[in-house]
Amino acid sequence: EDEADALPPVSVRKLSGECVGEFGLGADAHAAQLKQAVYEAGGPPPSEQKLIAGHVVLADTDTVRAVLATSCAPMIFLVTMKGCPSCEGPCSCSLCGCKPEYGLIDYYGVCKACGACGGHASGCSFCMMRFPSLCALDVHVRFSHQDEYLSGNWNTARLDEHKRRQRAR
Repeated sequence: EDEADALPPVSVRKLSGECVGEFGLGADAHAAQLKQAVYEAGGPPPSEQKLIAGHVVLADTDTVRAVLATSCAPMIFLVTMKGCPSCEGPCSCSLCGCKPEYGLIDYYGVCKACGACGGHASGCSFCMMRFPSLCALDVHVRFSHQDEYLSGNWNTARLDEHKRRQRAR
């Protein structure tokens, strides 16, 4: 009998309680493997997942069953963190050299750690241009790649939210 079949499946749920799935994992499976299994089952990309057991946020190298055993948590919760479209994961600032993390660089290109703008570049997927902020990239795509923008090949929600905030001021 397969080792993964001999062990009970790992239950993954959203914070709302909605079941994401039950995943058969081997005793030594790492969080990165569980993230991949969640993705293959229709979940978000692994770079946008945070897995939480009890009060522990799992690192990709953590052994899932060991964390579950020490956290006294019967299941793992999945939190989706929107990753940077350029980095596809946590960002870092080249100006201050801080530790990469999700949400480090805001929509306007400002680093939370050092307060400077310009330490991160967001690349356009339709041409070779790079920009110091997602705001500048979104404006570039809206006006330079209008067909892509209007056809839904670009995330317009960020720029729409920015414009909504500007009007509210």
